Amino acid sequence: MVWSSVFGSDSKESVNATRSIRAGTTPFPDGKTNCEERKQMNKKDLIPIVLLVLTIPLWIFIDRTFIAPKYPAKVKAPIEQPASEAPAEAPGATEAAPLEQAVEAVKAEVPEVATPPAEEVLAILENEKIKLEFTSIGGGIKSATLIAKDEDGEILYPELNEKDSPPVVLDFSDSTALAYEGLAGIGAKESVNIQTSEDGKSVVFSKAWKDGTAFQRTITIGDDYLLTVNDRFINSGATPWNLPGIRILTGFMKNPADMKAMRGVSILGVDSYTPAGGINFWGRKLHKLYGKAKPLSIDMVPPDMNGVKVDWVSAKNKFFTQILRPEEPIATMAVLSTRETEGKGIIPRNVAAVLEFKPEVVAAGSNHEVAYSYYIGPKKYSVLQDSGYAMEKVMEFETIGAFSFMNWMMEPARKFLLWTLNKCHAVIPSYGIAIILLTVLIRVLFWPLTHKSTESMRRMQEIQPEIKALQAKYSKSNPQKLQQETMKLYKEKKVNPMGGCLPMFVQIPVFIALFTVLRNAIELRYAGFLWIADLSTAENLFAGQVPFIGSLNILPIVMSASMIWQQKMTPTAATTPEQQQQQKMMMFMMPIMMLFFFYKMPSGLVLYWTTSNLLMIAQTSLRNVKKKKAEA
Repeated sequence: MVWSSVFGSDSKESVNATRSIRAGTTPFPDGKTNCEERKQMNKKDLIPIVLLVLTIPLWIFIDRTFIAPKYPAKVKAPIEQPASEAPAEAPGATEAAPLEQAVEAVKAEVPEVATPPAEEVLAILENEKIKLEFTSIGGGIKSATLIAKDEDGEILYPELNEKDSPPVVLDFSDSTALAYEGLAGIGAKESVNIQTSEDGKSVVFSKAWKDGTAFQRTITIGDDYLLTVNDRFINSGATPWNLPGIRILTGFMKNPADMKAMRGVSILGVDSYTPAGGINFWGRKLHKLYGKAKPLSIDMVPPDMNGVKVDWVSAKNKFFTQILRPEEPIATMAVLSTRETEGKGIIPRNVAAVLEFKPEVVAAGSNHEVAYSYYIGPKKYSVLQDSGYAMEKVMEFETIGAFSFMNWMMEPARKFLLWTLNKCHAVIPSYGIAIILLTVLIRVLFWPLTHKSTESMRRMQEIQPEIKALQAKYSKSNPQKLQQETMKLYKEKKVNPMGGCLPMFVQIPVFIALFTVLRNAIELRYAGFLWIADLSTAENLFAGQVPFIGSLNILPIVMSASMIWQQKMTPTAATTPEQQQQQKMMMFMMPIMMLFFFYKMPSGLVLYWTTSNLLMIAQTSLRNVKKKKAEA
């Protein structure tokens, strides 16, 4: 049947016959099989088989006569050997020769190292901005000192807000930064060999094992805060080297000694970035990562990050950060943290970021290489942006989560505010004055809106007698008619009943953006203004000497008083005694609530809000003066 189908001789009768035979029935009406017809069917089925058999010798003849001479078989040339030499090696030994050659070649790359030193050995690399202390224990960084200076030769990032303070030191002596975990011999507590290059720009760590495997790391410093790290796992042995799932850690970041966290604001943080998924700020979710059990420490992969390969990870405090980035996104991430044992809630003591690698097999005579870029330095937007790879995202200018839909506006606003702040500071070298100038600029930009709102409120106040007349006429008999006539009156007098609230709502995104900028801007660290010693924190006058509240902050009090003053000057739209009473309550309740919220906030932010209120008071006063002159 199959051959009939191939050669086109499958008649309807033969098909039916075959189906009937398979089904155990006869294809003929009389129920009997006719022998002559069956013989004819058999002959038809034999024809294609005979033809195929006849083609076999024909194909052999064609192949030997015409095809084979054109494509001769490839034969290896014989190996010439002297008569005194032994016979040629077996085929298996010949195939092993390339492997032996590869092993010999890799052996030349294995560092000739002695037993690692028992005592810690240190090496120093530095440029004009940073001084790095490397240690043989863990083969990484023991400390980083930020030695950058300003134009006047002053330390740019002092450790304390004191004259002649030494520079900031990021201390990793408890756990070496860039140390590996998971491979015996190169852990954070293991000793490796260390050597400084002749040009003083690199440090080389190395360690070799008896089985022919070795580890070699080269860390090179540039002109800024960005380092390059090159790690090689070399196998000069004759068998594969099965590397386990190792991981590399940043150094642990701690809170600065004089830094106090604000309620609801994270200072310590771990970030992860993937080009596809964007940035994640895990510092905001540390309390969730600790969970209800609240262990003393955590070492875990955050939710939704299992198996996700990251572009880079960072560990940071309020003003400084480490960012570890493999040249290729080949690692997943994890978060390390230890919390304080005293106090309520989850207060992190330190954080570190982890890159986790899957197991690798390093073939005999080869090596496995991993290259990194490693940033360690200030959280300064311009410096991070120049470092590339979207590292500036650790500044948290990007809005994520439930309000990510606002990011199209918030991120550019934050960048603009920071840029403007620095430009103002370039004109007058005082960040207090720069914040005031920035506030004036924002007020100028919003002046048309606030002016229109004020005029609308003024007109609202002027039509109060007409509104009261409508209320007396329709309030009881026809409330729907009252609403219609009131809206008609608003339209005729060009009054917007919501006009007074609109400027406040519009300024809220600006305020939130400025809050993020002033909270993260390292430029404000230890920047003084008038009696304020540090614009990046609360004033904290007479710290520990003020009952109940701990310290005195003057600016929030001035801010609340200016809010009351401003509300008294603002025209009211209250039409009933109840509304008037509500407005009087709000006149005091809102400033008191704002005083409570702002009391511990950075003084730079409170300075902005206070200046904004005072400018609004000046604007209202000017309008009232013009009005009196016009009436006179």
